[in-house]
Amino acid sequence: MRRVSRRVWLLIAVGGALVFGTILLQLLTPASNARTLPRGTTLSAAPKGSLALSQWLEAEGYGVERVRDFPFTGDGLAALFVIVPTTKEISTENAADIAGFVERGGTLILVTDGDDGTGNLQHALDLFVGQMNPGTGATAAPDGPTLARPPVATIALQSNATVKPNTQADPRFLSRATSENGTVVATMARGKGRVHIVAGPYPFSNAGLPQADNLALVQNLLAGLPAGGRIGFDEYHHGYGLGSNIADLALRSPWGWALFYLAGLTLVASILGGRRFGRPQPAPPVPPQAPAEYARALGNHWREANERGFAQGHIAERLKHDLAAPFGLDPAADDATFLGALHASRPDLADDCAALLASLRTPTKNDSAFVALVHRADVLRQYTTDAQFVAINAA
Repeated sequence: MRRVSRRVWLLIAVGGALVFGTILLQLLTPASNARTLPRGTTLSAAPKGSLALSQWLEAEGYGVERVRDFPFTGDGLAALFVIVPTTKEISTENAADIAGFVERGGTLILVTDGDDGTGNLQHALDLFVGQMNPGTGATAAPDGPTLARPPVATIALQSNATVKPNTQADPRFLSRATSENGTVVATMARGKGRVHIVAGPYPFSNAGLPQADNLALVQNLLAGLPAGGRIGFDEYHHGYGLGSNIADLALRSPWGWALFYLAGLTLVASILGGRRFGRPQPAPPVPPQAPAEYARALGNHWREANERGFAQGHIAERLKHDLAAPFGLDPAADDATFLGALHASRPDLADDCAALLASLRTPTKNDSAFVALVHRADVLRQYTTDAQFVAINAA
């Protein structure tokens, strides 16, 4: 069995410490979530949040979708919850989008106590939610059998707000539950859809959902929706639109914690797996190139550029210089003058030299012809510089 290295154990220890620290932080500071997240958002597990409602809907088989973008059409949604948005006020344009969703057949559950940003939406729906005497409205009771699927006896409301239509005796407005202050739960038909209004967020909060018959109230408001339908929650007006408040959302959500843990473990692994850099070392000196390497490189360059004419001229001049020494000739003279002087001294060599110089002054077409000329020049040079030949010529 392969032994686990010390580095791996250290990484496991760091990961365990991060997880344990997160759990301990949640246990010791349970109210921190309530201070940082707005009430009514499904992202909050605090008492005033609505995370429990969204999780219950998912357990019942509904599809839950958080609406983070406006303009809003509601395509694919059967119902939309708007629960006390206080971070962003619902604009006139956004209110028109929501009202249009209802008129096309959608169901809107508007939860407001009047102390939030739903003023424009109330106006678009032709209703009004206002607050009454403080300390009242702890509970509410249904108006007859309007909340009977399943039966609702008592609603834990914890709100002094009431709802009424802007038009007196509006036939579309149906009161379904009242408190000591007036109507607190109502349904209003609009176009092909309908609006359910609840004058207080407590029945839908994490703390209030299990109280009294609040869960039964939610079931009555959802009656008539298709099984497995998609239900949206307006998170845009809680400040969680696309691209907004990402840092806060990451700090308060499991996927955000996972990213931070991964980044921390990656940093620790990089530190443990890295090596300390020493002082920079000077580059080793480059040895000087030998003359043969330089000559070889120059020859390769001439060959690649097909510069055989230049090389042939150089060989011709070297040949004249080597022939001039034993015969006392001028190597700087032109070819005709040089050959004339050579013919006067050695006519037997002049013809061979003239033919070779003429060939060297004409660029060859390929490497083989060039090599052949170089060989002829070497043979002629060796013949004229041979010790015996030089001695005979001197005599």
